[in-house]
Amino acid sequence: MQSRVDYFLPKAFHAIKIVSVEDKTFFKNRNEGVLIKEYKGYISSLGANIVQAGVKAAITFYEAKESGSKSDRRLVNAAIKYIIDCEDPNLQKVSYVDCILSALLTNDEASNQKIAMEILDAATALKLALRTYKME
Repeated sequence: MQSRVDYFLPKAFHAIKIVSVEDKTFFKNRNEGVLIKEYKGYISSLGANIVQAGVKAAITFYEAKESGSKSDRRLVNAAIKYIIDCEDPNLQKVSYVDCILSALLTNDEASNQKIAMEILDAATALKLALRTYKME
């Protein structure tokens, strides 16, 4: 697991900078490098949601457009999908339609468990990357 988290970490830093959902990003103030603090909680609770409810339910919950949450949780899913699935390190912007995480899931439970482990590792890398920024 640790080696996969280490592998995902540079991609997590890049995802924070380039992934957006309807022009919303992780940044409260991009010029100052300040992130929206709610994302720290969203990424922290994702792993617990996957363990408790299963990967499909957790991912579906995070992909709900009208979730009632203060910030858009879909950004977490999009960043994780980018971390797992994107091979082009030169991208400058990635939108949500390119990064729908549930697209990785199948009807095969064994395959979904493997994907769930990748999601958890990518989420860990994203959480570590988020912690390096100031949050407000």
